[in-house]
Amino acid sequence: MMSWSLRHACCSSSRIGVAAASRLQQTGQGCAQQARSVASFPSFRVASLRRIIAERTSNKFQESRLHEIGPDLAALEWLMECGATRVDMSDGASIVSQREMRAYLSEKMDPSMSSAPPSSFHLSSPRSTHGDGAFMKQWPNAPRGAHILNVDASDSAIANEGFKYLREVHSVRKLKLNFCDYFGDEALRELAGGRSAKTLEDIEIVLNPSVSDGAAYWLVKMTALRRAHFYFLPYVANRNGFIRSLKLALPRCTVTFPEAINVGYGYDEKELEGKKK
Repeated sequence: MMSWSLRHACCSSSRIGVAAASRLQQTGQGCAQQARSVASFPSFRVASLRRIIAERTSNKFQESRLHEIGPDLAALEWLMECGATRVDMSDGASIVSQREMRAYLSEKMDPSMSSAPPSSFHLSSPRSTHGDGAFMKQWPNAPRGAHILNVDASDSAIANEGFKYLREVHSVRKLKLNFCDYFGDEALRELAGGRSAKTLEDIEIVLNPSVSDGAAYWLVKMTALRRAHFYFLPYVANRNGFIRSLKLALPRCTVTFPEAINVGYGYDEKELEGKKK
């Protein structure tokens, strides 16, 4: 009897020990998983914080600014404050820095320049002069002949909120929006709902983690598009469907969206050489 009790006690202790070890292992795995989550959280948190800062500072939309200097100069100011690479104007000026932007704004808003004829306004598109009277009536403080034509905002901090500045620009033709992390479908909705949807001919978006399949709905409303190039948009799940939607709705637009095969560094040189052959 004593022997059976001892064996029973030993077995019970063994089962308790195994259960405790199992719980300890599960706890250890949970702690490890939590540690991994905590380790990856700061990078996501920092990226989110940067986006919030971008949206609430240089991208904060101020409608009063449009009435003070006109949509084009307000958009120019926004773009350069967000770090845009280059903005080409209709009078031949090319702005590449905030210093040049401030000097350009001072020159165009000088009262002595307000009555000057737009002699350098040399757009070739017939849409450029259409509706000028209505435009000037709506924006009487906008200087004549100072309109945005081409924008290279690559690697800048432009965000959704700031795209409201582009809604009423006079005759923007080209937008190059590569390596911009802070804007997505909402920004394209702003473009599609304004005057720029009737003048924009060329748009390029490369490496954007926020643009999704839903962007096609807004892009097809930009009826003046003649070229649309996209590359490495990870949240576009159906790339072929995306392309098909644009080609059907915009038959005169050349749409390119190559498959993302190699992005970044670390590829095997021999493998790449083999593909070239």
